[in-house]
Amino acid sequence: MKVSLNVIRREGYVFINICEPELIGKTFREGDIRLVVDKEFYYGQEVSIDYAFSLLNEASVVNLVGNKVVEEAIKRGLIKEEGVISVQGVKFAQIYNL
Repeated sequence: MKVSLNVIRREGYVFINICEPELIGKTFREGDIRLVVDKEFYYGQEVSIDYAFSLLNEASVVNLVGNKVVEEAIKRGLIKEEGVISVQGVKFAQIYNL
């Protein structure tokens, strides 16, 4: 599976943003929750999910957007189901390595 990978290095922190490409530029709302899949934040190289996940150890914060991406992270033991939110049916999760 191909994903969009954007690595942002800022002020000593590394943010790794992994997203399903077809979600970029969209906004999802449910109640008071709004998930904005901003192009500036999520758009980057299109890479394999295996490559994207291989970078997670260097991240301070990881943002995962999309049902397939999040389900694969759960399957690999990177996150737990109870740490996932869903907004209009789109799954989102974060990993903190601070």
